Amino acid sequence: MPRKVLITGGSRGIGLSCARQFLSQGDQVTIWALHPDSVDKALEELRTLSPHVQGQALDIGDLGAVTKAVCQVNAQHPIDVLVNNAGWTLTQPFLSESPEYWQRVMATNLWGPLYLCHAFLPSMVERRGGAIVNVVSDAARVGMSGEAVYSAAKGGIISLTKSLAQEMARHQVRLNAVSPGPIATGMLDENSTLDPARHLIEKMVQRVPLRRAGQPDEVAAAVVFLASDAARYITGQVLSVSGGLTMV
Repeated sequence: MPRKVLITGGSRGIGLSCARQFLSQGDQVTIWALHPDSVDKALEELRTLSPHVQGQALDIGDLGAVTKAVCQVNAQHPIDVLVNNAGWTLTQPFLSESPEYWQRVMATNLWGPLYLCHAFLPSMVERRGGAIVNVVSDAARVGMSGEAVYSAAKGGIISLTKSLAQEMARHQVRLNAVSPGPIATGMLDENSTLDPARHLIEKMVQRVPLRRAGQPDEVAAAVVFLASDAARYITGQVLSVSGGLTMV
């Protein structure tokens, strides 16, 4: 039976690569992303690979919108795999940031995944099975200049992943995290056009032992593995896909 997979931030970068790889193995995929135009563009591409894909524009930091959307999804087909991939940040000095910026970063990177775990886990518990893969960041594991609040948010998701893995194991529901280093995505490109972000990102890539930024499909491969039956005895783990930037 094909699995039902939901991917947030699924319209570009790592999320879009995840969608491609899940579809290629016969899964049914739903993508959520913030901007309607981006969702439509992604669906146009993905439907050339498989008809078993749908999408919706959604702000995952909006609890009311998330609750409504989850109810609609569960009414159609309970989710077997949740990929909390959506993320956003600007690389900039902490002292230049505003509380409004912090709120947006936390809503996207911490509150959104928390809302979605809380909304989808009851169905997985009831069916005694399911997998959640949270996409975090090596910035949360080692810190990164210019990414203080983003690092804090992703660090919270690492702790959430491990804590929920402990709680959900008795229900045969697994939770793991994939932790990218610098990946050649639209978000990295956008940050690389700004000063002083450009310099900070260049320094980070130079620190990578493999001497390059990663590709979205390399992260997606780890996500798909952790969601698969091949990883059925793996839970509560954080897998860095960072070219060796983090070795812990």
